[in-house]
Amino acid sequence: MNSRILGLAAGTILVFGLTGCGSAQDHAASGHTQHEHEHHNQTNTSQQEDSVTSNQSPLEKAFQDELTGFSTIEDDISKGNYKDAATIADTLHEEFHAVIFPPLKDKKGNEYAKSIHGKYDELQDAIKDQHTEKISDLIKVNRDNLHTVAGILGISLSK
Repeated sequence: MNSRILGLAAGTILVFGLTGCGSAQDHAASGHTQHEHEHHNQTNTSQQEDSVTSNQSPLEKAFQDELTGFSTIEDDISKGNYKDAATIADTLHEEFHAVIFPPLKDKKGNEYAKSIHGKYDELQDAIKDQHTEKISDLIKVNRDNLHTVAGILGISLSK
């Protein structure tokens, strides 16, 4: 289980790292030298090649992480492991907020994005309360929502 948590955490860190990079012009405006730009670009390219094992964009990877995470939560709950399920749910919530929420908000508006986001909050609460039936229902709702949102954002997911 710990390897799954580490995998999701590493994916989240990767997403933050990839989305937080600015352009060379931004660095130039901040006074960085050309050598620093080259080093920054080489480092980013190396990190992307080492960390991203497929041709997935950070957004595509986030969707896959979410779907895998829901399966992990189901597995943990079936074993009565609410602690690990809560940790995974927290990680999924953070990844959704960092990677999926912004483009969804841009495309469909803040209210729509918040309505989708609210189901993550409900799932976390159900896990905290150890309400197994509600957890199962909310995982289904969140999965369905992810497939809908993927279509909205032009991301292809396997069923």
